[in-house]
Amino acid sequence: MTERGHDLRIFLPVYVVVLVVYAFAGLRSENFFTWTNNVNLFGRVAPLILAGIAQTFVLLSGGIDLSIGSMISFANVLAASLPYVDTNKNLVLWCVLPPLAGLAMGCVNGAMIGFGRFPPFIITLATSAIYLGMSFLILDEPGGEISYAATYVASGSLWSVPMPLVIIIGSVAVAHVFLGRTKAGRSIYAVGGNETLALQSGINCGGVRFTGYALSGLLSGLAGTYLSARMYAGDPLVGEPYVMNSIAVAVIGGTSLAGGRGGVVGIVGGTYIFYLIDNILNLLSIDTFYQYIAKGLVLIVALALTTPRLFRRLGLTRG
Repeated sequence: MTERGHDLRIFLPVYVVVLVVYAFAGLRSENFFTWTNNVNLFGRVAPLILAGIAQTFVLLSGGIDLSIGSMISFANVLAASLPYVDTNKNLVLWCVLPPLAGLAMGCVNGAMIGFGRFPPFIITLATSAIYLGMSFLILDEPGGEISYAATYVASGSLWSVPMPLVIIIGSVAVAHVFLGRTKAGRSIYAVGGNETLALQSGINCGGVRFTGYALSGLLSGLAGTYLSARMYAGDPLVGEPYVMNSIAVAVIGGTSLAGGRGGVVGIVGGTYIFYLIDNILNLLSIDTFYQYIAKGLVLIVALALTTPRLFRRLGLTRG
């Protein structure tokens, strides 16, 4: 099922939860609705949205990518270790090399899974360890440096619109059009939904899976590059939280772990649920261990609300 044909009522509860939590935060803290706080939120959610879209491409094709975190880390430390800092050469290298490195790592995953027919879980778990080791070879501890002009990506604005918001809107829009309007995007749904039927329809399933993992690597590389601009440095462990978080926001956003169903419409909502909880509890000066408990409870509720089976039981959807 393409995203265009996907029941939008599956996405609706995500944004209902976001609005409820957002309104609650505004009532509890007068600083929450400030533009400064919201711009800060844009900056925090942008890399997870990129990672969530990356994971969505893979999940829709019937796979899973456990190497997203390590690819983000590798791109991040590579971006912070490039020569000619504060020159045009560095900016060109910064814009090109880390995303291409992510693409190359995604292609390695895709080749083994799509053409070699190896299990996605095992392959991406193994390559995750390899890519993490490569990250430590480049930078064994937080550090490095990027050109000051590169920080514009994380802190600048385009026609008065914060760049993180431009990245969020642009990435979701491009991914949505790709999935719903292109042959490659529709093929991802077909392969994840029913591989046998896809083969009978003449779809190159191996090539489709290769494409999904390649795009996952490219988006992970972009996320790592963005993080280097936000951090003004590199960290070989910066990508670790994005492994499970990318899966969580994709599933909360309406994408099925079984493949073939979902899309990127709910990614922004799923990501905001993650960070709104953190933001609210920080504003309220709640201890860290309570933050983990609160986030876990809210995520369970959000996941339950976005489960199609629940909606079928309530008679809100067909099938």
